[in-house]
Formats: sequence, C-alpha cells, structure tokens
Amino acid sequence: MTIHLTPQRERWLLLTLASIQFTSVLDFMIMMPLGPQLTQLFGISAGEFGFLVSAYTFSAGLSGLLASTYIDRFDRKRMMLTLYSLFGVAALVCSMAPSFSLLMTARVASGFFGGVLMALSQTIVAEVIPFERRGRAMGVVMTSFSVATVAGVPLALFLVSHLNWHAPFVAIAIMVTFVAVGATQTLPSLKGH
Repeated sequence: MTIHLTPQRERWLLLTLASIQFTSVLDFMIMMPLGPQLTQLFGISAGEFGFLVSAYTFSAGLSGLLASTYIDRFDRKRMMLTLYSLFGVAALVCSMAPSFSLLMTARVASGFFGGVLMALSQTIVAEVIPFERRGRAMGVVMTSFSVATVAGVPLALFLVSHLNWHAPFVAIAIMVTFVAVGATQTLPSLKGH
C-alpha cells in the first residue's frame, strides 16, 4: 500500500508524531524530579518511589509484547488515536491521584498505553514516508525525545514550583487533547499492512 502525501501534509504528520512522542517521553521523565515531593506527600520510602518510577517502564514493556500479537490487525490511525487518548486519560488520573496506590495504578496505565506509541509512530513513518526521506523523517520525530528532556522537564518543574505536583500531569493531559484532535486530521488511515 502506497500513500502519497503532499509536502505540507507530510510536515504536519511528522509534527503530530513528534508531539505524540514529546508528551509520552515527558510523562515518563517527569517522575524522577518529583521524587522529594511525592515521597513526603505520600509518606513512601525511596524504594517505593523507585517502584513508582519503574512501573511505567515495566508496563510499557508488557504492552509492547502484547501489542506485537494484535497490532497489525488494526488500522494504525485508529490504534494510535485510541492508545493516545487512553494515555491522556491516564495522565489526567495521575494529576488527581489522592493516594500512592491510585498514583501507582495511573502510572501503570500511562506506561501500558504510552509504551506502544513510540513504536507505532516509527511504523507509521516507515509505511508512509518514501525511503529516500525516511531517515530525515525519523530524525524529526525522534528529536522530540531531546526536546522533552531539555525543555519539557524544566518547564514541568517550573509548573511544580509555581503551582503544585499535579500541574505537569494536567498540562500533559491538555497537550494530549490538542494533539489528538490534530491527529484526527493529520494521521492517514493505514490498513492492510
């Protein structure tokens, strides 16, 4: 299956995929700097906080393994929008978590839904972008990882210091909402892989 995108539509697609990566990476990375506040707030040990941080990674790994058994049966656009929307809901639940156990559950959900997003983004690039531009396209999408680290985490910490620990998760949920709405327009339907 070959899909031909105009240069402008291709740029919007790459911006959308990069934004999806940005929010998922930021959601993962923001936990470490929140350590002192969360351990004090919930009265947890450093070990329990470490488990809270690693819950996302373990859950993402599990979802990746499970997704490999069924993901090719579905339209890539539908799969991306579904997983990304559920990821946004999980971020919103993180922001409202009143207890350690609910925050842990929300982090597991974030990892489960967010864990497949990076692989799905790369698959969409590989299926849509012509071979001669694919390396550049992958570079654009993967740049979001660095942007999340260099700009996203300090911005999230700014929100924490001026508001509270809930603010970065609310901001992520809001970004996910806007990006998901845009993705309905920019992601092509990809069936029959």
